[in-house]
Amino acid sequence: MGSHINVVYSDEHWLHSDPGGTHPENPNRLEEALATLKSSTVWSTTRLYYEESLDESVLLLVHDREYVEWIKRECSRGFHYIDSDTYVTRHTYRVAARYSTLAYIATHKGFEEKEMWILLPRPPGHHAGRRGVALGAPTQGFCIFNHSAVAAKSLLEKTRKVLVIDFDAHHGNGTQEIFWNEPHVIHVDIHQHGIYPGTGWVSDSGSGEAVGTKINIPLPPYAGDEVYVWVLEKIVKPLNKQYSFEAVVVSAGFDSYAGDPLTQLNVTEAAYEAIALYLYELFKEKRVRTIISILEGGYGRGLREGFKAYVEALAGKRAKRRIKGKPPSSRVYRELREVLSKYHGIEL
Repeated sequence: MGSHINVVYSDEHWLHSDPGGTHPENPNRLEEALATLKSSTVWSTTRLYYEESLDESVLLLVHDREYVEWIKRECSRGFHYIDSDTYVTRHTYRVAARYSTLAYIATHKGFEEKEMWILLPRPPGHHAGRRGVALGAPTQGFCIFNHSAVAAKSLLEKTRKVLVIDFDAHHGNGTQEIFWNEPHVIHVDIHQHGIYPGTGWVSDSGSGEAVGTKINIPLPPYAGDEVYVWVLEKIVKPLNKQYSFEAVVVSAGFDSYAGDPLTQLNVTEAAYEAIALYLYELFKEKRVRTIISILEGGYGRGLREGFKAYVEALAGKRAKRRIKGKPPSSRVYRELREVLSKYHGIEL
């Protein structure tokens, strides 16, 4: 079992950029994340990885061919906005498709070789559904191809149950739509209620045999670390005890960090540490074969303080803090209690 962390990064991401320089999802985000990584205690054991692979069949695991072809055509027109907040350039298809291909490659390597991987992609992906806009959202939310969904889908080739944890402040509607009818992917999504994309109610729990496997935790502004710790202790840990997941995919968005210009969840390093330390324990004790973390949002200090806390804790380089968990609002709590009890036998 590898003691290092593999990180997928390429400066090719600069080719996906708004020439005006005003868009919040810009190349400086990734450069800040990379600088954070270099300043962390894990840099000496980090392996940067990139190869110029592009396998379109990987995209078709999670997206319709018509959507992939549409993105190609849009990119051929050069820089423009495909909706009110999502842009493409002449190079976006290639850049995004390569990252999805690398998500597939990294996931298989991680599972087979029992390694942890962190992907730093641009553009991000968790709002992109099968045909782009997902679950009635107003836009694609800066996303083109869903790298986290590719990772989870490829893991289903290796194992029967996959856990997806999405702690980005915005609901991962694209990932949820892609796996809406998939009972073997349990998706726990912590997000701020009332902001983009406007989806992610507790009652939205999947369809058919997958009912109950999509676990949404919508939170009010300023929920803070205590609620994240509560979700970890009362939902994530019992789910893992129940299903003994061999693999975990993390949609790691750091826009829930205090002061982010797009959100108000007021989370600090402590929440990211708690989640990552638990994952580290699972990996260290060989209870999971791989953990695939994929960067999503983060538009402020979260890419520094939050991301650093997460990667250092994921490598076991942070001490555990004592934080008392706090349940979410009474309505959300009641609805979660019903879903978890009915479909998973977990009592809150």
